[in-house]
Amino acid sequence: MQPIKIFTIKRAISKIKHIGEDKIVVVDESNSVRIFNLTDLKLEGGFKINLPENRVFANSVDISKDGNYLALTIAKKNKVALWNIPQKKLLYTLGWHKGEIESVAFDNERYVATGGTDGRTHLWSLETGKMVGNLAPHSDYVTSIAFSQNSSWCATGSYDKSISITNVSSMQFIHKMRIHSAVVLQLKFLKNFKLISGDKDGNIVISDYSKGRVIKRVPKLTDMVVDIAVDGNEKYMFAATKNTNLFLYDLEEYDLVTSNYIKTSSTITSLEFIPNLMYLIIGTVDGILYIYDILSDEKILDAHIAKKDYEKAYELVQENPLLKNSISYNHLEEIWQNTINKAQILLEKGKKEQAEQLLKPFLGISSKRMFIQSLFKDFAEFEKFKTLVVKKKYPLAYSLANQYPTFKQTAYYKHMEKEFKKAFTMARQLIFDRTKEDYVRKILAPFRGVSEKTPLIQSLYNEKEMYKVLKQKLAKKDFKGFFELVNRNPFLSDLDEYEKAIEFGEKLLNAAENELNHGNYNKVLQYTHILEDFPMYKENAKHLTEKANVLANFMQLIANKEYDKVYEYTKQYHFLEEIDLFRDLEEAWRKKIKEAEQYSAKGDVAHILDSLKHYMKIKEKLPKIGELIKAAYLYQIVSKFKKVNDILLEKAFKNYIKIFGIDFEISDLIDLAKKQKRNINLDNLEEGNRLYWYKNELPNNIFE
Repeated sequence: MQPIKIFTIKRAISKIKHIGEDKIVVVDESNSVRIFNLTDLKLEGGFKINLPENRVFANSVDISKDGNYLALTIAKKNKVALWNIPQKKLLYTLGWHKGEIESVAFDNERYVATGGTDGRTHLWSLETGKMVGNLAPHSDYVTSIAFSQNSSWCATGSYDKSISITNVSSMQFIHKMRIHSAVVLQLKFLKNFKLISGDKDGNIVISDYSKGRVIKRVPKLTDMVVDIAVDGNEKYMFAATKNTNLFLYDLEEYDLVTSNYIKTSSTITSLEFIPNLMYLIIGTVDGILYIYDILSDEKILDAHIAKKDYEKAYELVQENPLLKNSISYNHLEEIWQNTINKAQILLEKGKKEQAEQLLKPFLGISSKRMFIQSLFKDFAEFEKFKTLVVKKKYPLAYSLANQYPTFKQTAYYKHMEKEFKKAFTMARQLIFDRTKEDYVRKILAPFRGVSEKTPLIQSLYNEKEMYKVLKQKLAKKDFKGFFELVNRNPFLSDLDEYEKAIEFGEKLLNAAENELNHGNYNKVLQYTHILEDFPMYKENAKHLTEKANVLANFMQLIANKEYDKVYEYTKQYHFLEEIDLFRDLEEAWRKKIKEAEQYSAKGDVAHILDSLKHYMKIKEKLPKIGELIKAAYLYQIVSKFKKVNDILLEKAFKNYIKIFGIDFEISDLIDLAKKQKRNINLDNLEEGNRLYWYKNELPNNIFE
């Protein structure tokens, strides 16, 4: 595959970000920012930031989803510079780390997170530039950070080889996953609570972050995971290492498709996929920006199909598996299937040479060649099979069809099956009439000796009543009894009644899923109650029943305005996060939090408590509220640190510790006070707990 455009930037590319409107922002190691328009494939603008070079193979640069903000770590300063990209303006310099900042990441336009060599991860408001929360610490450098697509979850990876998962909406630490044997370098959230994580040794793990368990470890890369990207449907993953090859993985089969999907002239440093355009953007260490149209090969595929060069067409698809999502590939497969059908008809008529000529364009394709060879090998005996069917020597014909399975697709085999079905149906109708027994034997005689039909024929004579019972159970919709009878007598699964039962079950399952989507939970339970008697649908019924019950209870809790229980329930059943009513609740919560963060930035505790008073009864929201109050107190102390006397400063420390206990942030300020030789005595402290901050009397002013 050839790129549709190449840009030479000359300096190593650190970050590429799609910012909507078919634009990307590219940042190089010298902190030059460039904006490219993908519509006309031209450089649209940019600017240079005068800061020390960023680290290309670290997560030291990020760009917000809308392209408004840029975060750059400042080497040796323990700070992050937050820039407004459209205005080309420095907004804030952020930092409360006791070491260099290793990683940065934006959520969907509310926060930027910073992770440091001190093992800490701080959350900062983009609106105020103030710290609004702290995530669970690691025992070593925080090397990677990522937010979920709905911004409710945050994952942090570390040099300690662990991944911490936090619910950002509530600021509750969920769990720590120890699923890697090396430094975690890359994190990417997918839909349905999946997380991709890659480490320094080239291991890539797909996990369920809501449950903290591994789903699959995909085939290992040859070196450290430099960057990962996924296509719009999350069917494929692109992975880069410190070499010039791009690896392609199948995210449905969790397997490596190819280790040489794209080869560049130098080491890949950054990846970005543009779903609406199907563009893959690749940045390299020598400053080359490649733009690939993943489906650009579709035109070549069309040309091969038009020329009937199917060998080259399938070779192209093998080289670029994403073409399987194209209309052209579907057309190619239709041509193959239609050709096979025509060839079989010709073979049935004994026109072997014409069939060979028809299939000749596909002989160069290994997978197709094997099928074609098998087809011709089988049809070498077809005349014999055809003669046996015509002469109604069905036992020998069925035996031959079992030996050569392709015969089962022919008109002669279908005719034979139709004849048996007609004979057996008539026999079932007449078997209870003793005067017709000889006639029944006569119409079934051609099928005696057919191994797969023998049990049915024998049972027709030996267990006449069984058929009546089976039919009655189906009529009464007694599916439990129906399938118990079939289980005891497997040959009954060849009957029309069994097919009708399965067809009914499929319709019932579809109906249950449809009613679930429309919120008709009682209907779902009615349907699943019946489906539980279908062995093949029992698990589906169980899943739908559980989901319907959960949703019904959830809706009842919302109707009753029992919001504390609503959030507890959502914590137990994470799929509820995607329900519209819950999203509405979260949107209202986020608006209130945004308001409270403004107060927190000013150290205004009274207004925080007032604006969030309706949420104080919701246990799941207390950690988030506590973080804002804690931040407000910290900013009160910082703003007056040099102004107040030692007695008041000591009072502030003691008040804070009484409410939240001793944490990293207050420890930093105490250390600063000691360095400045402030007369602070913190002996015999009454230490609180950050989890139970709300049990304390909260002063508006921490110095009170």
